[in-house]
Amino acid sequence: MSFGRLVNEADTCLREWLDTAAHKPGTRLPSERALATQLGIQHYALNRAMSRLISEGRVAREGYKLFVSKPSQITVTDSCNLVVAQRSMHLASYRRVAKEMGIKLKLHLWESTEEALLMLDRLDSRDTDVVLFDPPYGTPGAAWEPTVLRLTKHGIPVVCIGQPSQELPCVLTDNTQALHLAVRHLVDLGHREIGFVTAPPVSPMAIEVVDMWNDSCHSHHLRKSSRRVYFQNNIRLKDEAVEVAELLVKDWSDATALIVFSGLDYNIHQLQEQLIQKGRRIPQDLSLLFIGGSKSLLSASPAITTVNHDISVMQEAAFHLAQRAMRKTKALGLLPPPCSLRIQPRLNVRESTRLLELPEPRSTKSLQRGLPRSAEAPPPSNALPGSTENLQASLRKPYPLAAKASLAEKPPFSSIDLQPYVNRPLNYRRGWLGDLPLRNFPPGIHEIHGVPFQILGGPKRSDCGAVVFHSAVNATGSSQKLPDSVSLPIGERVKAVYILHGCGYAKTLQTFAHYDFISRKKRLARIPIVSLGYSQPGNHPAHPGSEEPVPNIQDWWPDFPHADFPHARMVPLAEDDGVGHQPHHVYLYTFEWINPEPDKIVDRLEITVNPDVSTTLGVLAATMIKV
Repeated sequence: MSFGRLVNEADTCLREWLDTAAHKPGTRLPSERALATQLGIQHYALNRAMSRLISEGRVAREGYKLFVSKPSQITVTDSCNLVVAQRSMHLASYRRVAKEMGIKLKLHLWESTEEALLMLDRLDSRDTDVVLFDPPYGTPGAAWEPTVLRLTKHGIPVVCIGQPSQELPCVLTDNTQALHLAVRHLVDLGHREIGFVTAPPVSPMAIEVVDMWNDSCHSHHLRKSSRRVYFQNNIRLKDEAVEVAELLVKDWSDATALIVFSGLDYNIHQLQEQLIQKGRRIPQDLSLLFIGGSKSLLSASPAITTVNHDISVMQEAAFHLAQRAMRKTKALGLLPPPCSLRIQPRLNVRESTRLLELPEPRSTKSLQRGLPRSAEAPPPSNALPGSTENLQASLRKPYPLAAKASLAEKPPFSSIDLQPYVNRPLNYRRGWLGDLPLRNFPPGIHEIHGVPFQILGGPKRSDCGAVVFHSAVNATGSSQKLPDSVSLPIGERVKAVYILHGCGYAKTLQTFAHYDFISRKKRLARIPIVSLGYSQPGNHPAHPGSEEPVPNIQDWWPDFPHADFPHARMVPLAEDDGVGHQPHHVYLYTFEWINPEPDKIVDRLEITVNPDVSTTLGVLAATMIKV
């Protein structure tokens, strides 16, 4: 990751300090902040390093207190490497089950698909006995299977949890049966108009769920319900709950039940609050059923009817498969053939679903309007971007007009000054759009796609280098309210303007900002800035006359699909961890506007955003080609 070097240095320093201090087991250690000050380490880097020691069992945490771990009382019969998400809601359960089974668990925690693949690469070693892999829920197998299969070719058993694979032993939830139980329960209560919230059909499991929804609706003659599908992009965002509630009072107004299917930790309270605000009462006029596991279900009121799987049983089965594969490999010298186990679901009926008193039929509005993607035509699977060499080569591919301008005796490029407007640092942890900085994007001139961009900022928190705009999840910067609009003076005759920008918290095909080019009182052009979100690169509209908006930017996070668009190209930035491992990429984008009236002076560029949506815009530089 971008701060991997600092974390690795903190890890080394912390281990050396523990070895030198030689504390007895049970000794209480100083707080993380005190240790960070004592060792001269940044607190967040020490926190990540301390998490590694805790996962290894060398340090124990009790609340806010840290102790040197006591020797384990269980007899360790086997060890197992678990590659799992840092924020997995099942992490505590993995630890508990491994302890009960006497397995020494070696945790490898990732925050992005690229980091997960890097960890798998590191495990491609003779010292690795077996690997359990819990893949990213929304990522297709094509993104991670090649890396996993390299381990199996080298004789390392790998067991996959939660995602199917033809080449690996897998432990899966039976989502088909789970959805069947949910639909059958609601139909038995008299419901015929049902809405469905689920993940986009990108991964094999998500595609299976959408297919099963169509089959269930067909078998129960729920023709209209089959089209009531809302594909969630980010289940933690409030505006997705708002959109679902809006559907239930408008396009889905005759729906009497809602099924939410989530493989992640869904915030059910957020959805309940929005439904109450929109006048949909649970369970009086809307039955709510949840498929999957979520911590918020434990405190929901009224209690939510669920269809879920016993995660502990699933994890035990995975550990047993791993131990079996390891024994067979050591005995025979060959990996056993792959197999697949599916854990059966269970229906838990609670107050949120009730027997329906059938109302008189009501007129309905069009059900297709406003849906982000048709359930009958799931988009193709997403693959990871190309190699590092190909990504870096894409930075050197110039826009044709920029290439022609660079051949002039005096290239007519001129920077548009952002200094008066910058409000967020690039290199500081709490800067840029989120928690991860752009540490390997230093200030100065960067030539990208044939255009010289002047990057501002520096290494300090006060060295701002980006203009970040107001959104539903980003409201302030440097204790100041983030702007809804900015007017950048130009005052030149220009052939073209190029903007280096990025976005976060992207929604599928959402118009979240506009670039207006103004000549005196006349608007020369108004360009909508549209995020691709979880749509697939080969599946977005190719011309402005399409029913959906044409995307020209994508979320900077690497797990989103990235592509070049007309007059907009991706900018992959390699965030090297400094120790020779595969770089972690994040993505900015360049945007090109060609002036249709180059003889007129462009007075200013006005940037406006919609502050009520989650998608957040950040502008890092702007360059023009003068006439």
